[in-house]
Amino acid sequence: MRIAYDNIIDDLTLSAFTVIGTATGFPITNVQEQRLSVRYRSAACTAQSIIIDFATAQSITTAAILGHNISASATASSCILSGCDDGSTWSSITTITRNVDAMLKFFATTTNQYFKFSIDDPGNTDGYIEIGRLWLGTYLQIEPSSLIDFTVTKKRSDTVTFGKNRQKYATPGESWREFELSFPRTGGSALTAIQTMFDAVGNHSSVIFTQLDSDYSYPIIYPCYCSINGDGITFSHDKYMRFEYSLELTECK
Repeated sequence: MRIAYDNIIDDLTLSAFTVIGTATGFPITNVQEQRLSVRYRSAACTAQSIIIDFATAQSITTAAILGHNISASATASSCILSGCDDGSTWSSITTITRNVDAMLKFFATTTNQYFKFSIDDPGNTDGYIEIGRLWLGTYLQIEPSSLIDFTVTKKRSDTVTFGKNRQKYATPGESWREFELSFPRTGGSALTAIQTMFDAVGNHSSVIFTQLDSDYSYPIIYPCYCSINGDGITFSHDKYMRFEYSLELTECK
């Protein structure tokens, strides 16, 4: 089980980004917005690139593209993450395979000052690339994890009312998932890491959660852009300063 919660792109200013073209009203800084519905849009859908200059070298193990319109016809190598230290001599780090909503990739630690997302999607009938969130950072490996004791609830925001004679009136909404995770006795650095994560994101910031690390075989637990739900995390002491705890995560759009 992994949670990525520190997106190092979020604190950058506009001058840190270099893009080939941008559609009016959809600036690249929209990828820093928590809401996936606030999007960056390119001026075309072929040979697009987004270069990010962090000013100093940064170490990352996680890359993600969220809330995108990259088409199903895109090949496995349609999105490539590269890095360099001089802004011109690029080395490929990984490809990020196209998937619906969350395109997520974990890899060995890579350290560079510049990172580049290269996207090529000639089959995209929209004529542009749209992205809600770009993500670079590291991830928290949760051990012991909640591999058995967890619940996934599919929910919807449909508005439904009934008339006096049970006539049904409905407006379709959106679907989302909620994860209820229960963790076994945990102590030491693993317990500290969970507290550090919660102190950083609370309920205000979203995270990327994946139940089975890099195994995306099961749609019901496919990687999720979500937030921690509830007032906090309750740690129940068992013995020897080891605690059981639960997490509730709600998918965000």
